[in-house]
Amino acid sequence: MEREEILTIYKDGAEAVINLIGQQTVRIAELEERIKSLEERLNKNSRNSSKPPSTDAYAPKKPKPKSRRIKGGKKVGGQKGHPGTTLKVVDNPDETVIHDINECSNCHTSLEPFHI
Repeated sequence: MEREEILTIYKDGAEAVINLIGQQTVRIAELEERIKSLEERLNKNSRNSSKPPSTDAYAPKKPKPKSRRIKGGKKVGGQKGHPGTTLKVVDNPDETVIHDINECSNCHTSLEPFHI
């Protein structure tokens, strides 16, 4: 509704203003009811209605499944007192292999300046 229309109604008197407010009140109630029904439709998904799962596009995602495993009292990783094993560096290896690379395999740039 434009400003000029509102001023015209105002100039027509109090009864015209009361009628306008009454019409707007009825319209607001209708729109609120429509919003409520649309929100109810939007909140329905395959879990709380008879809709198929393929229509769950806007519904919140399913909650992640909860593990039924009972947690033990141990911490994650190696436990205290466990000896563990690691591959050790040796002073005299059985075999040494030198890989001579002359150029980059991706861009084929020469690597000659980097040779030691």
